[in-house]
Amino acid sequence: MRKLLFSLCLGTLLSACTTINEEKGITTKWYKEDQIAAKSGNAAISFKEVEVSAKRGDVISQFQLGQLYEEGKEVKQDYYKAEYWYLEAAKQGYVFAQDSLGWMYQNPNGVFHKLIESAHWYSLAAEQGYAPAQNSLGFAYKYGTGVKQNYEEAVLWYTRASEKNYAPAQRNLGILYEKGHGVKKDYLIAANWYRKAADNGDGRAANYLGGMYRDGLGIKQDRQLALEWFKKASDRNDYEGTLNFISLNKLSFEQYVALAKGGNPDAQLELCHMYFNGDEVEINYEQAVKWCAKAAMLGQVKAQENLARMFFGGFIIKQDYQSAYIWAMIASTKNKKQGSLITSIKKQLTEEELIEAKLKFSSCLIPYSEYQSCPKPVLLDLFN
Repeated sequence: MRKLLFSLCLGTLLSACTTINEEKGITTKWYKEDQIAAKSGNAAISFKEVEVSAKRGDVISQFQLGQLYEEGKEVKQDYYKAEYWYLEAAKQGYVFAQDSLGWMYQNPNGVFHKLIESAHWYSLAAEQGYAPAQNSLGFAYKYGTGVKQNYEEAVLWYTRASEKNYAPAQRNLGILYEKGHGVKKDYLIAANWYRKAADNGDGRAANYLGGMYRDGLGIKQDRQLALEWFKKASDRNDYEGTLNFISLNKLSFEQYVALAKGGNPDAQLELCHMYFNGDEVEINYEQAVKWCAKAAMLGQVKAQENLARMFFGGFIIKQDYQSAYIWAMIASTKNKKQGSLITSIKKQLTEEELIEAKLKFSSCLIPYSEYQSCPKPVLLDLFN
């Protein structure tokens, strides 16, 4: 299945292509809009009102203004203005602003590359007890980003965040125990931290725990438990977990064909992958697209997302941003983690095109057409 991931990434087709892997030295941003809205009590006020209040020194408004500039909401996106207002709030000790600065300065895809400053602001937020910042500071010490690499410090900060039940830190702490970095290698403790993180909704931790059961790594080998944890990882959109579940629970090509023809959308999605990858069958993009579309029409959310990315990338099917938007929105009705994809697609649409796409989206939803009037993919000529 590795070839599948590579080929699909060429056209930005699968969500796995944009998954950020902390093991490779990149951390993820902690989105906290709901928390901020609850704390501020004025989430519905206008940009102008926020701006006026921020200029008067209100720390929450300063932070909110930074958010608006960073995300480009109600105002043109401007990272430098976002930095300015985050700094104003951070200097007043506002923990969310400190954490956001840490992210902006460390984000490899951003306009800044200030790793020392990033570690500084994460440290200030972490000292205030903010678990995501404690996790990020642990990351900085683990990889030596902005600070001298120190596994013992990484263990310290991951532990503090883990004790607050923060799932990413629990998973990261499990990795350190599994690898023996900063602590004595202990597979049982690693498995316990993976389990806690997985129970808190972390898909990648569920995948790691499944791997330990599959391989009998420090715990009794148990194929059934491995399958259960890989399934949980897959259900939480962890791509490696999906691959591991399929690999351990794999049927033959003929069995998938029989199930797919009988209308099983999961089997149809698997056929899509097999044809893309050339797994037990010759690579055939036409068949791959056909089965992916069938699965999407039957409501298979991962197939719907894949179809959105196909339309967006234009690698195998004809590029169509409106169709990409429609399928991404359809997928988002079942999986709320489509925000970044939808945002990327919207940037390619004019205001008029977006309005038209929204109308088309509404008309192809259940109960109006049960997806049958949704956009159909057209294979590029070179793959016909």
